Amino acid sequence: MIHSMTGFGRKEKLINKKNIVIEISSLNSKSLDLNLKIDDSISFLHEYLRRSIKEKIKRGKVNVSLNIDDSEEDQFTSFKKTKIKAFLKELKKDFQIDESLIISNLLINKGYLNSKVIFSKSEEKEIKILIDTAIDEQILFRKIEGKAIGIDLKKSVSKIDTYIKKIISIESSRIKDKKEKFKSYFKELEDKFDKSRLEQEIIYYLEKLDINEEIIRLQQHLKFFSSEINIKDVRGKKLSFIAQEIGREINTIGSKANNFKIQNMVINMKEELEKIKENLLNII
Repeated sequence: MIHSMTGFGRKEKLINKKNIVIEISSLNSKSLDLNLKIDDSISFLHEYLRRSIKEKIKRGKVNVSLNIDDSEEDQFTSFKKTKIKAFLKELKKDFQIDESLIISNLLINKGYLNSKVIFSKSEEKEIKILIDTAIDEQILFRKIEGKAIGIDLKKSVSKIDTYIKKIISIESSRIKDKKEKFKSYFKELEDKFDKSRLEQEIIYYLEKLDINEEIIRLQQHLKFFSSEINIKDVRGKKLSFIAQEIGREINTIGSKANNFKIQNMVINMKEELEKIKENLLNII
């Protein structure tokens, strides 16, 4: 199953008369890039939150906020007087200061205020459950996004396969046309050439034009890619490696074909391959 790196989860619950809110959003990244923003009152859950996310989310730029969304004005009331006094004392040693202005600025920062929020063990457990459900919601979002990506990938693979079939239908007539042109050239030369040498050159030239091996390899890469999409533990990096091989064969066909119709098919295949690559950037 394909999992997208893009996802969002949000849960909130009233615990100890405080509305606890957790939001988890993620975007694509080469590895797990975790950014946590946790309210000071519930910072004791920092390690649990980090560990829980690492266990369930393996890749992506993940932003998490865990806050107390509370409109009550008395949430922060008691000043940390000792801390403020010590800070002012240190400043007075080297500077002439306006104490009232500094105190006013310090109180804007909640780090200098005492929080009265205390959670019991059972309430801590409730918050942990809230965290887990938010992570699960985010993962479900990733699965839904991954399913949509899978559908797009299969469409692109199917289109490339259709273009290959069209190229195969053109291929036999293309080589035949080249041989006919050679015959007309020979007639113009009126046997004034080394036949054995010319035959060698023609065979070499036709081999350079032959794209059958590339078509077979391309078809095999597409089958491999399609089978990997459907496995349980899909990995974007592995699919990217296969996509590189697909691109290599498409480019070789384009350089060897020397045919306008086939060149058009190659351009269309490249367009679908670009869509595949864009989608792969968002798969874990």
